[in-house]
Amino acid sequence: MPYAAAVVLLLGGCGTAENDPENDPGPGPVATAAVSGDFSPIDVQFAQQLVPHHREGIELARLGAVRAQRPELRTLAEAIVATQQDEVILLTGWLATWKQDPPGPAASSKELAALRKTSGVAFERRFVTLLSTHQSEAIALARTESEGGRNRDALALAKQIQLSRTAEIEQLRTALGP
Repeated sequence: MPYAAAVVLLLGGCGTAENDPENDPGPGPVATAAVSGDFSPIDVQFAQQLVPHHREGIELARLGAVRAQRPELRTLAEAIVATQQDEVILLTGWLATWKQDPPGPAASSKELAALRKTSGVAFERRFVTLLSTHQSEAIALARTESEGGRNRDALALAKQIQLSRTAEIEQLRTALGP
């Protein structure tokens, strides 16, 4: 179970170098109760694009949490579902606060439909490939926010996404093995 604890710490953004208080960034963006008022069109775009992206990721991760054979893949998928659900709530709250249109529903991909038709090792390999690609897309959205966003909470979330999704991709590849 040490793997599960590491996943929870990593995805929650709570782990710091040697738990040194000087390196501790404090509560992550998900813990932020209210978003700061200053925002730019890039901040809005970040939230509007990330919500449907996360909803699709939640659907993909839920499938992995149920169908993956390897416990470490199921545990990671469950943690991804929890993290992204929290982030969707946060992002939709920001959009409401900013009086911006909420995003549309997530599109269900053909890849997800094809994944549902696989099982066993083939499922796990395809799941890891799809989720790694999906998380790479989240990193790209977060980079755009980091490069041009203005809202400090959105910028903090973008940084957290870049770090956690990069680590998740590595964990996915490690869990799958050679």
